[in-house]
This record gives sequence, C-alpha cells and structure tokens, in this order.
Amino acid sequence: MKPILTWEQNGNTLILNGELDRDTLPAFWQQRNQLLKGINAINVSQLSHIDSTGLAMFVRLKSEQRSENKLVFEGISERFKTLIRLYKLESFIN
Repeated sequence: MKPILTWEQNGNTLILNGELDRDTLPAFWQQRNQLLKGINAINVSQLSHIDSTGLAMFVRLKSEQRSENKLVFEGISERFKTLIRLYKLESFIN
C-alpha cells in the first residue's frame, strides 16, 4: 500500500496525519507556503512514520520562519525524538 500524508488546519495549528517520508513529502512541500499562512504550530502526533526526509523538512521550515512568527512542533513522539537526537537537532526543533 502506498504511504499517504494528509493535513488539516485547526485554528493556528496544522495537523499532519499519516506518513511523512520521501514519497509523501513532495505534495506537502509544493503547497507549504499556502498551508503555513497564519500557522504557529505543526502537530505531528498523528504521524505514524517520519523519516530523515521529514525531519529535514521541519528543519527547513524552522530556518525559513520569520522571527515574529515562531513555529512550534507539538505532539512529538518518542520515536521522532530519537530521530531528532540522532541528528543532534534538539535545540533547533524545540
């Protein structure tokens, strides 16, 4: 079965659901500017899988943010925290 990534907006939070990997990322990436307008938080608690490509996307989104609009990540699972630690990105993601 082909992996799928969906998203929905709830107020100022974008909720990601499904798998975030090299196969599912392009659809999100193409729409990211529109999807992230007015978004202050990305909730990742509904993601069943995140690979290093997904992590790289979050790093890129954080680096592109404006200082007046701090983007935070909510619902980071223990598995995702482990991936963050492996790449020594704790201070960058949090």
